[in-house]
Amino acid sequence: MTLWEGITYVVPCGGAKLPHPAPARDLYVGSLFRHTLAAAEQSARLDGEAAGLPARVLILSALHGLVEPDTVLAPYDQRMDAPGSVTAARLAEQATALGIEWGAQVYALLPRPYLRRLDEALRSLDVWVQDVYEACGGGMGEQKRVNVHIGRPPVPAQVEPDGPGPVVWLGGDVSALWWGRRVLVSYVRLRRAKTLPVAVADWLLDSGGYDQLMRHGGWTVSVAEYAADIRRYGQEIGRLRWVAPQDWPASRAALARTGLSEEEHQRRTVASVVDLRAADTGVHIAALVTGTTPAGYLRHVDMYAQAGIDLRAEPIVAVGALLRRPVREAAEIVRLLHAAGLRLHTLGGKGPLLGLVGGLIESTDSADWSGNARRHVGRCRHGLVVWEANCPQAAAEWGVRQRELAAGSAAQPMLPLAC
Repeated sequence: MTLWEGITYVVPCGGAKLPHPAPARDLYVGSLFRHTLAAAEQSARLDGEAAGLPARVLILSALHGLVEPDTVLAPYDQRMDAPGSVTAARLAEQATALGIEWGAQVYALLPRPYLRRLDEALRSLDVWVQDVYEACGGGMGEQKRVNVHIGRPPVPAQVEPDGPGPVVWLGGDVSALWWGRRVLVSYVRLRRAKTLPVAVADWLLDSGGYDQLMRHGGWTVSVAEYAADIRRYGQEIGRLRWVAPQDWPASRAALARTGLSEEEHQRRTVASVVDLRAADTGVHIAALVTGTTPAGYLRHVDMYAQAGIDLRAEPIVAVGALLRRPVREAAEIVRLLHAAGLRLHTLGGKGPLLGLVGGLIESTDSADWSGNARRHVGRCRHGLVVWEANCPQAAAEWGVRQRELAAGSAAQPMLPLAC
């Protein structure tokens, strides 16, 4: 057979099978097999549309070797790492018959035993297998996460808005870094990631300070650890616009948990900004103001000035501890800080708050879109993922509504405060 002038995806068979003969695509009934096959077939379709080249999917059976999905097979019991499995020599013969030879593009979505056998076979033909799961930790969850993204159409990076309203950063999981949209990801989630994605749009890192304080009564991560992680994220993930410091939110709940005063929380937040900037992470550390009362926020501004940081000269100042308080009180805080000459980013600012003072801020962030989808929608309406709470399109639509709400704000700014 002549060379197959297209892309070949290879997926593994599955252990769970029907009790009777069936086409290979139907014989294997395990959830991971179905998930992987669906992702590979979707990716093959996208490749065909984008490059105009044929793309196909083959199944690597531990007993039968390379088979096409519509090939009828009888149920069997064979593992690739057990005696009786298909040999590399047999796979090489099948590959040649299928047009796989020097110059072929082969992408493998395979566990290690299957990958080793296929790689051994194709190297004899001078074909180098591309391991799609190369950066995975090996677990099913990691493989499914990769499957989801290879089966998605490419998303162009989002450009800066040119209309009215603040920039809305969408709160998301680590996988949101592949959305091609501005997102905010929590340090708590990112620390648990076994592998780091490469961002395709600008993003922000939230420190997870409130979670740290409420869970542990303080920070359990040292300045050196946090700084090292910021540096790594900036270099390996890329496009990290700015990072929140290891802040100490001065909300009443956080103060009750730590037993410390509002001023002590503010002092420690300023110290974090100073220490992290001195650590030279290569990423901008945003100043963050917090407080229990409106007057407390203004005192925090003065504390930064005493530390040699003029917040009026900062490109952005994050405003924390706005959640879980009356919306009009939160709006009053935003008005005060705007009158003090600060360019503001509201942490968690959304809905009614944006309707009141959205015109006074530069940007905001929230993951509320996901919780709302989880509570009221359920399965994804856009066909991109299973659940709406994980859907990038749902997040984007929610962000547009928040920006429009802020743009329509009839915010009345205060007169500038005396310096």
